[in-house]
Amino acid sequence: MRLASLLVVLATLVGVGCTRHASVEPETGALTEVAYVGDEACASCHEDLYASYHRTGMGRSVSRFERVTAPEKFDAEGRGTVVSNEVTGYFYQALVRGDTLFQREFRRDGRGRVTYERVHRAAYVVGSGNATRSYLMHENGFVTEMPLTWYVERELWDMSPGYRASNSRFSRPANLECVTCHNGNPDLTPFTQNHYADLPLGITCERCHGPGEAHVEGWLAGIEPDEVENVVNPAKLERSLQLAVCQQCHLEGITVFQPGEDPTTFRPGKALVAHRSVFARLDKIEDPNDFGIASHGLRLALSACFKESAMTCTTCHDPHQPTAEFGPDAFNATCRSCHDGGEDQAEPVCERPEVETIAEAMTGDCVSCHLQVGGTSDIPHVSFTDHWIRRELPPARTPGLIEREEQQTEPFTLVNLLDGEAEKTPAEAEVEAALATFHLYETQHRLPAYLPEVVRGLRSGLVAGVDGSDVRVALGRALMELDSLGAAERVLGEAVGAYPDDVWAAYWVGVTRNRQGRPEAALEPLRRAVEMQPLLVEARIAFAEALDATGQTDAAIAQLEAAIGTDSLHHPAAWNNLGFIHLQAGRTDEAVSALAGAVRLDPLFAEARVNLGSVYLLKERIDEAIEQLEVATEARPDYAPAYGNLGVAYTQLGRTADARRMFERLLVLNPNDQRARAYLAQLGR
Repeated sequence: MRLASLLVVLATLVGVGCTRHASVEPETGALTEVAYVGDEACASCHEDLYASYHRTGMGRSVSRFERVTAPEKFDAEGRGTVVSNEVTGYFYQALVRGDTLFQREFRRDGRGRVTYERVHRAAYVVGSGNATRSYLMHENGFVTEMPLTWYVERELWDMSPGYRASNSRFSRPANLECVTCHNGNPDLTPFTQNHYADLPLGITCERCHGPGEAHVEGWLAGIEPDEVENVVNPAKLERSLQLAVCQQCHLEGITVFQPGEDPTTFRPGKALVAHRSVFARLDKIEDPNDFGIASHGLRLALSACFKESAMTCTTCHDPHQPTAEFGPDAFNATCRSCHDGGEDQAEPVCERPEVETIAEAMTGDCVSCHLQVGGTSDIPHVSFTDHWIRRELPPARTPGLIEREEQQTEPFTLVNLLDGEAEKTPAEAEVEAALATFHLYETQHRLPAYLPEVVRGLRSGLVAGVDGSDVRVALGRALMELDSLGAAERVLGEAVGAYPDDVWAAYWVGVTRNRQGRPEAALEPLRRAVEMQPLLVEARIAFAEALDATGQTDAAIAQLEAAIGTDSLHHPAAWNNLGFIHLQAGRTDEAVSALAGAVRLDPLFAEARVNLGSVYLLKERIDEAIEQLEVATEARPDYAPAYGNLGVAYTQLGRTADARRMFERLLVLNPNDQRARAYLAQLGR
């Protein structure tokens, strides 16, 4: 047994901007300092647009749960159906009490009895309810996704997207890119993954029109209309800039932001390529039937209609009006406005066998014939419209549980969707591709074959002068993944020197030194990371590890207690490590309290179970020790300490055969364990 090491995976993030932002005036290019004012400021002059927009999916993209209007189904006692996660053995259930939605997680033993239970409140609903409704917790500023989603079309509860492949339970961080695309600009605490001072409710008017402070103040002051600083009207922008307004959220892929940019800094009227690059998997681009729920921009660009005309997203969609209110023939009318059979028509207007005249052709349902509706590749139980307009459609994907773990053993190829519009050096392009590939490795396809290419691309870029804290930190972390800890420590140490205010650089160099068994060297960067951002709980846990390893036990306890006080729900390692320190010091009551906290958050946390079982052995509470240790062997059948301690417990109860079996199992896992051999000798092996 030992103090468990921190093994979290963090996305490479950049600091979020302030509440005031410099924006570019589309026509003049002049920088103006303008603040966001919120949708209510628009309502007094644009009452009709305000009302209709807030009925759209974008306007309702994040909300509070309201039982009266909620589409979710519950029984008479306010309970949703029970959903099982077979891989982990957890069960989930939604519960509603008044206007509050809760999600319950529990486990059962072989006789069906509940042996573990955890219930949390849903603070926010994510999704308009047209396709899905997912839920966010907001505890002490930390925002995480919840395990259950309501799938509207099939009227069922099931695991949230991605949770079948990897069940994050209540701890999947709601990162800045995710939250920003579902919302007005949030206020992320810099150098945290998911701590927010505030979350708006829904995508705001200013996401498409830009910050409105000057515009509103001018009107309120009675300034002449032609002298008021206007917000952006996307309809008056040239085509690529119009598309950029929509593509900031509807161009599916892996995003790499330009230096100084983050998800909140895009301004309408700005070229998307000046803000980010977007990488998509080549196999998804080439697959005629593989489309995601945010793939509109990518798929539309494959269409002949798009390539051969000036169409944009708003050719078919009025962003101020709910799609359901368009009327059944609205989209077909848009098709007919171009495909009217006139003299300039290069192709026949319709090739249906029964059509003989243009007038008959104009009565057809264009959408049903030329836009595929089927299951998406990333969200289960959803029928969605593929925006690739085609003459002939492939067979539709059946809606259902279509997500799966990637089994491909060869790396995927990434393509920069904005590459043709970019003005960048080959080295800059190489670095962006390497950053995107590392993100693909971390989040979608954990194949080690990506890592050498990531390291090569980032090193090449640094040599060519493409520098940045994100580049250096990603390089260091890729080297860590390759187990090149010495090289990683050098790269991350240089990142700290070059970017002394970057918390991630300080944090990761400290983690690397801990993993090298150099806790003394880890102390300073981790202390600095904690001082610069006290809300980075991961840094406190790593700092406590270094403090404990260097004999500074009281200081380690203080850091772990501060970590738990900051976020008590998402870091069972903090509870476990605190309990282990108390166990080492002989403070068994304090150890039991802390270790029980770890098990309460994660009942399959084998290290915490073994530590708790060890305390019960010391207290001569043998039956309770065995209960903890048996769960540990079920959770991790290859975890040797559980078998050793179980052998000791069975020995104390006189269960010789069971004890012998445990020690023999331990020797299979660790043939050099001399204590197991000694116990077997005593038991008369």
